[in-house]
Amino acid sequence: MRASILLLAFAASLGCSSEAVTSPNGPAPVDQGSPAPGSTSSFGPGATGDFTPTQAYPEGPYGHGVGAVIDNLEFIGWHDPVAAGYDPNLLEHIRLGDFYDPTGTQTELLVINASAVWCTVCQGELRDMNTNGTYAAFRSRKVQILGTLFEDNQSKPAKPSDLTLWGSSMQRAIAFPLVLDPGLKMGVYFTSDATPLNLVIDTRTMRIIDSMMGYDPTPGTGLWGRVDRELQTRGL
Repeated sequence: MRASILLLAFAASLGCSSEAVTSPNGPAPVDQGSPAPGSTSSFGPGATGDFTPTQAYPEGPYGHGVGAVIDNLEFIGWHDPVAAGYDPNLLEHIRLGDFYDPTGTQTELLVINASAVWCTVCQGELRDMNTNGTYAAFRSRKVQILGTLFEDNQSKPAKPSDLTLWGSSMQRAIAFPLVLDPGLKMGVYFTSDATPLNLVIDTRTMRIIDSMMGYDPTPGTGLWGRVDRELQTRGL
């Protein structure tokens, strides 16, 4: 990573963009604060606009390490970027609570990826996922992926146009939920100056069950090997 997480988060929080972030309900700020504790949304993939909390989210205290419940962070992006056509005018509010599934009916695990445009390792991970059909294969086993983008190619806070180019690139062709994180909310989960960050969350409890800095594609021991082993313990 080009700077320490604390300095990066501080700089990003001061940064601003001339690009407006809009939704069907009008302009919306890029860096939303966390919602009230214990709430999630009625949104499904491809939904737009604001929403009313309908389901409880696990109560805090929230933490940052393995074993802790992750905070119900809120971002701006797309639940289904393909259906939205990667259109910056169709950005919607997305909360981690949208993926909370206490019965494991649709989702057992959530993998949160934090990337930057300048990060060649991040580019390689997303390229491999596209080439290998990773999302489709793991989605069929009740895994969801959430991609977050925090910086552009000049190490400045990511903008809606960056999210569009990042997601729609033929090399990446991101089909899973994708959001902006210009304030680096995911920064508190970094454990070293490396990118990308990949967190594995148990969606039944929203507890962090694994964390990986950087990207390891090694079969069996890399990120997706670890996810596969966790699924096997659940009979999936």
